[in-house]
Amino acid sequence: MERVAFVMRVKPGQEAEYRRRHEAVWPEMLRALKDAGCSNYSIYMKGQDLFAYMEVADFEAFKRYMSANEDSQRWEVQMAPIMEHAIRADTGFHEVLPEVFHLD
Repeated sequence: MERVAFVMRVKPGQEAEYRRRHEAVWPEMLRALKDAGCSNYSIYMKGQDLFAYMEVADFEAFKRYMSANEDSQRWEVQMAPIMEHAIRADTGFHEVLPEVFHLD
């Protein structure tokens, strides 16, 4: 299992909208995440800054699956207008943070 932490940023004034959308994540999007091997996924918010953590069986396989999944693509299109920093073109994912400590 790979642990992945990443950051994103919401556009100013879009914090409430971001929260609203995540209170009602589409069932298809939740299924896509699970089908891609994602579990234990959390997003934390401080102002406009988002910190996310998830566990995946294989991060590269996860990224491939999600980039090809129609529901994921549709979600990203919906979220793009309210995000300052979303998926990066060079990596196909958000800004991933290096792990510096872990305790089981």
